[in-house]
Amino acid sequence: MELNINSPAYFTNYYGVDDEVYSYCQNLHNFFKTKEYSETLTIIGITPIVAPKEIYNQGLWKEKVQIISLGTCAIIDIRMDFESYYNADSKEKIELIKQMLIKAIKKVKSKGKFNWEQFREDLLNYKGI
Repeated sequence: MELNINSPAYFTNYYGVDDEVYSYCQNLHNFFKTKEYSETLTIIGITPIVAPKEIYNQGLWKEKVQIISLGTCAIIDIRMDFESYYNADSKEKIELIKQMLIKAIKKVKSKGKFNWEQFREDLLNYKGI
């Protein structure tokens, strides 16, 4: 499965990229390349959204899940708590990213056949950074 995790939308524009988080996401991409959780879904692109509540309250940066290309690709935009992410060090940000991934992928599970439980177990057991 190809797992593509983008840098946090909004947050990156104002505060830049955390190199440890970026590296973690790249390593996860490589780790999941050899794994399969669905007969059809082979690509998942996730954009975490990290913006202040005021921005969310304005109706901006909405969450969405799209399944495209005859069910082979999922595109997920998912909100994260700005204050938690902003105040976290790199290790804490990675933990927040992990929890976001579990929540995001669960949204895909509800749309079709996807072994979310195995994905979650693999993610939580992943030790690389």
